[in-house]
Formats: sequence, C-alpha cells, structure tokens
Amino acid sequence: MAVLRVDGQLTLRTATQLRRALLKCLAEQPIAILVDVSGLTVEDDMSVTAFMASARHAAAWPGVPLLICAPSPGMRAALRRLRADRHLTLCTDLDHGRTMAAARVQPAQVRDSFPAAAASVRAARTLVAGACERWRLPVVAEPARIVTTELVTNAVRQAGTPIELTVTRGGRHLHLAVRDFHGRRSRLVTTADEPTPGAAGFPLVEAVSSSWGCTFLPDGKVTWASLHLTARSRI
Repeated sequence: MAVLRVDGQLTLRTATQLRRALLKCLAEQPIAILVDVSGLTVEDDMSVTAFMASARHAAAWPGVPLLICAPSPGMRAALRRLRADRHLTLCTDLDHGRTMAAARVQPAQVRDSFPAAAASVRAARTLVAGACERWRLPVVAEPARIVTTELVTNAVRQAGTPIELTVTRGGRHLHLAVRDFHGRRSRLVTTADEPTPGAAGFPLVEAVSSSWGCTFLPDGKVTWASLHLTARSRI
C-alpha cells in the first residue's frame, strides 16, 4: 500500500499539485492509497473535490481504494456535504487506514518488463493469455489480447523506451496497464496509424473495455484499460 502525507492548505491551486501526487501513486498500482491529511486545512468545499476526482479515477483504474486518514472536523464535514463519502473511505488515523486496507482481498497481479521492440507485442500477449488461463477468465481472454496488442504497440512505437505491463484481476474487472518512460507528452499512436490485418486501433480498445485512459507522469505515461469480467464487448 502507498502512504501520501499532505500538509498545508488545500486550495483550488494546490489541488492540482495534490492530484498530480495522487496520480503518481496510482501509477505504481498499490493495493490501496492512504492519504494522511492530519496536517491539512481546506479553503472551501470546492477544494476537496480533488479527492473525489482522484477516487473515481482510482476506481476505474487501477481499481484501488483511496482512504483519507485523520481528516479534521472541518474537512470531514466538507466531504460529507459533497457526499464524497460515497467515493472515499474516511479513517480516524493512519493505523485505522492500514487496518482497513489490509483487510481487503489482495488482487491477483502479474507484472513484467519488455524492451521497445516489435517482438514485445507477442510476448506481452503471451503474458496476458497465461494470466487469463490461470485465473480462469475465458470470457475476457480475447478482449484482453486485443487491448494488450494496442497498448503495447503504442508504447513501442511512440515511447521507444523499456515498457512495463501490469495485469491485475480486481473484484469485477481485469485491469491492463502499460507504462513507458518517455518524459515528453505525445499523442497516442496505434496500429490503426499503420493498418495491419486484424488491428483497428484505440476505437477497438474502447469497444471491448468498460473504461480506458492515459495517465501522464513526469517520467512517462501509463495507458490503461479495464475489462468487465462478465460483460460482453460492444463489437
């Protein structure tokens, strides 16, 4: 689990910094993120919406909870006025947060690194197929293969750096994430840019996934997709 301590005053300006820090934690895909806000004050209700937005992002990918530890009475009241407790877990202190995070069933996960080479696409598909077989997920095996092809292809072509593939089985979703280490922001390049048999690019990823996105980091990006374990794809 990851622990993030936040001190000072939370304003609309500093909320942007908070969101960046939370996204960096999410990129590591821990089992939970504990945010120690014991030293944090809030300017107004709008500033705490940063926690709500981050919690929704975390739920979509990588499917981990955001636990707010030791909020002040004022912050707790602001979160409740905004009904943020539907998205967040409020804990009395860090120890309480650690206990709640440890009580969660830890998701099954596999992770491997690959070079920026065309052969990595096939190797990544093999990793995902093996995970689906071990976890008995035949329904999502083919959609996962499609998504893996597109995400890894994008990283190999556009980033040109070593890449890291993480496959996680959550409660109701299979999460696929490809991280690269290309520090400059760049557009998403897919197999659709250079058509090949059986490839249709990110529109196909959207069709077979319940959600997908790209999280930019200071040292690269994570392109991810979540597939419902039982729902049919939209193709």
